[in-house]
Amino acid sequence: MWFVYVIQSQEVRLGKRGNRLPGFFYVGATTDVYRRLREHNGLYANGKPGNPKGGRYTSKHRPWLLRAIHGPYANQSEAMKAERALKKGKRSTGRLKWSTDDSQWCRGLGASDPRVEEFNATV
Repeated sequence: MWFVYVIQSQEVRLGKRGNRLPGFFYVGATTDVYRRLREHNGLYANGKPGNPKGGRYTSKHRPWLLRAIHGPYANQSEAMKAERALKKGKRSTGRLKWSTDDSQWCRGLGASDPRVEEFNATV
């Protein structure tokens, strides 16, 4: 089963006038959200070597917190369609409010998923 996840950078970001802005958001798809979150943060997953770089974009804006989980999707193709729909339809904090009214590809509890807090507590 595949899932689409939204993570948010906790790096301090300032606007042009010095006002504080929310951290960057990143949307991805995976079969194991917990493993992927650890990789984005440059950690090792399940005692096995992970990807300490975590990806070109996400390695520059650490640390990351999980903000939403959507799914499950039957296969990678469905998950990629959902990821694309979320990226095209919503920006910034709106990505946390994605619903079935926005897209046919929205599934699951999103930001209300209880695993979000569970995963953040263990990472």
